[in-house]
Amino acid sequence: MSAATTRHSLRRAPRVIDQISRWLGRVVALIGLVFLLAPALAIVVMSFANDARISFPPKRWGFERYVEVFTSGTWGQPTMLSIEIGLWAGALALLVALPLVFALKRSTLPGKGLFEGSAIAPLVIPVAAYAVGLYGVFAQLGLLGEKVGVILAHSVYALPLVVIVLSTSLEQIAPDLELAAMTMGASRLKAWLTITLRLLMPSLLAGFLMGFITSFDEAVLITFLGGVGLVTLPKYIFDSVQYAVDPAITAIATLLMFVTTALMLLATTLRKGKK
Repeated sequence: MSAATTRHSLRRAPRVIDQISRWLGRVVALIGLVFLLAPALAIVVMSFANDARISFPPKRWGFERYVEVFTSGTWGQPTMLSIEIGLWAGALALLVALPLVFALKRSTLPGKGLFEGSAIAPLVIPVAAYAVGLYGVFAQLGLLGEKVGVILAHSVYALPLVVIVLSTSLEQIAPDLELAAMTMGASRLKAWLTITLRLLMPSLLAGFLMGFITSFDEAVLITFLGGVGLVTLPKYIFDSVQYAVDPAITAIATLLMFVTTALMLLATTLRKGKK
């Protein structure tokens, strides 16, 4: 083999390795995507079956399970309770997150890192551990089985995501805008309301939606804290699967996935629109 051929082979080797690496990366990414989406797609397919039992692939196709969901009163009360708790939890998390974010990002408050870590802590604490801790506290306060207790627990659980959304957006708003307004005669409150809060409005809506979604999809906290009287939609699905599998669960799960995805896309669109 000549020296020129050897040099040419050495030059080609990195390109070949790079191409192989890219293809391997694509294959791994595709496998991961299929692994993540396959269960969701299977649920969607099974929701359009008319079989008496849940089976894959379906033997008979139809919309009987969706008709059952919308005509029977079985799912209505858990759904409405989930919506009610989610709205209150999202609003409460937003009311706590807004002043907290301003204190962390726009003040010289000592120990800001500690406060910020405390606000994000529920995001890294296992939800089961969080639920067990709240169970003992709520038992002493008489909040077990109470709607107020579940709303408080869900709002704290949703708080980290709302804080992250608002913090990211507030960092992109220059404080000089408020100072410029105040030099032109506006009070500090008016400058904050007309400039900063107005620019934050899309992120406030996005944060509220994130809090609502977090609460709406939560099944562990309600299991620990809700008792037998409070049954949200995720808990109802969990109980149905555990004790008696209702085929209509596939239709409910499909609707739940689509609603959650739509709200997530709306929250993302609001944040991008703000930018």
